[in-house]
Amino acid sequence: MTLRTAALIAGLIALSACGFQPVHGPELSSGSTNISIEEIDGRTGHALRKALLQETASGVPGVESAVISVNLSESLQRIGFNSDGVSTRSSITLRGQYVVDMGDDALSGQEQSVVYYSVPASPYGDISAQNDAAERAANVLAKNMIDDITLQLTRR
Repeated sequence: MTLRTAALIAGLIALSACGFQPVHGPELSSGSTNISIEEIDGRTGHALRKALLQETASGVPGVESAVISVNLSESLQRIGFNSDGVSTRSSITLRGQYVVDMGDDALSGQEQSVVYYSVPASPYGDISAQNDAAERAANVLAKNMIDDITLQLTRR
């Protein structure tokens, strides 16, 4: 065994005994937190539910067990046009009304997110850009919802 290998092994043994625990390790995610997200209709609803599951994976402070339900609405607005009337810029707005049922207690609220995107010249490109923008808006909306829930719980 070389001196370098011995030093590496000694360093790993010393590091393992330091009490270091990763922030997003299995101990946080396998705790007593049991938050479920009800199904949300549509492609964007699926993206929102997926983002909410990611946001709540390590728990929400003050919530041990809960069921979150969301009523989602989506709107598309064309906001920029060429001189020939073809759209060049669009926005997607997502509005989500949520209810957090914690058994003996409940929270509710409403959040929204707006994402802007450039419209490509091809029709299929427009569909792809619109889907991408809706997914980005869902990620922002999920973060906003969980931040609002956490804020409401800290005010109690």
